[in-house]
Amino acid sequence: AFEEALRLYPPAPSINREPIEPETWNDLHIPKYAAVLVMPWVVHRHRKLWDRPDAFMPERFHPGNRDRIDRFQYLPFGAGPRVCIGASFAMQEAIIALAILLSRFRFDSTPETHPWPVQKLTTQPQGGLPMQVTVRGS
Repeated sequence: AFEEALRLYPPAPSINREPIEPETWNDLHIPKYAAVLVMPWVVHRHRKLWDRPDAFMPERFHPGNRDRIDRFQYLPFGAGPRVCIGASFAMQEAIIALAILLSRFRFDSTPETHPWPVQKLTTQPQGGLPMQVTVRGS
């Protein structure tokens, strides 16, 4: 479920690159030092790449399905030689933190909870994310 959440809400909504040499890609000429913007937010919701792209479907990342996803189709931390060096650590840390938090607390939305993603340096909920937090077992 965590990978699917990152697909729908990638931490970095855009990635900037500048080629140090001119490039041609699919008949498109890209000049040296041109600003190239890759948008995981758009790639992750592209109808040609994903079945029901706006739906939350964690089964996309189940072991039998994961190999159907191209390495440049899912890029919450970028891809290729300049992929985020902390991607593996971030995934492990987030899963461990979520497992600990969810084992100790219950998180419920409130009437004020209306998450709307805002894309700044990272994707974040506008106005925070009000939640009712309850200690498990109490």
